[in-house]
Amino acid sequence: MKQQIAILLILLSIGCGKKQDLKKDQTDIDSTNSGFQHAENVDSNFEIIETFKDSNNIGVKGKYKIRLDKILKSDSLSVIINLYEMQNKEWVLKQKLKYEKDALTSCNPKLSDFNNDGLNDFTFISGVAARGANEIRKLYLFDKASGTLKLIRNSENYPNLQYNKLLDCLDSWMVYGGTSTIFLKVDGDSLRTFAGVSLFNDERETYLVDKNGEHKTLKSETIKDLEIYTRFKNYSPLIVNENQN
Repeated sequence: MKQQIAILLILLSIGCGKKQDLKKDQTDIDSTNSGFQHAENVDSNFEIIETFKDSNNIGVKGKYKIRLDKILKSDSLSVIINLYEMQNKEWVLKQKLKYEKDALTSCNPKLSDFNNDGLNDFTFISGVAARGANEIRKLYLFDKASGTLKLIRNSENYPNLQYNKLLDCLDSWMVYGGTSTIFLKVDGDSLRTFAGVSLFNDERETYLVDKNGEHKTLKSETIKDLEIYTRFKNYSPLIVNENQN
């Protein structure tokens, strides 16, 4: 199935640019308010080469603040993410996350609502794929109940993620030998495919995927001079996403 092939190709290409153990996706909770220096154990042998800060738009607006720092330390690069909560008129460190980072891409953090709950979530570029059109990001959904960021663990499997307002879901656009638009629902701490459109070798296939991963073709047709670099915002009926990038 073309979707599985596309995902495999993307994952292989990511592996060429990044080696990252899933154990690094663990969240450390720190209730202190001593900030970045505390997180780095006051080690002066590092350089901050990229910083992002926002105290107005993450989660519940005005109640939370986020800071991302890309750190060069010796011969390694890492990303430190600190999430703060306003408590008694002070910013208290609520959550700390740390990941290894490649040297090829900036983090380019973004705040946007990915699950239509009215609260902005957080993403940053976490790796580089062999094909430059595939932007690989870690996605964190803001959980209002706990006041923390929840990592969507397979978000890096789906490049060019965005919220799809028409279908109230997420979709991904994968570029390989062809392209695929994958429609996704949040299922726990992961994304689950429920439909897609693949364009490959003059063939356009529209399909559904059930909760067990079973693939059902809705329509398959051969199209001469197929324009493969097309992203869709609906699969039935087919509607092209005119703002695909």
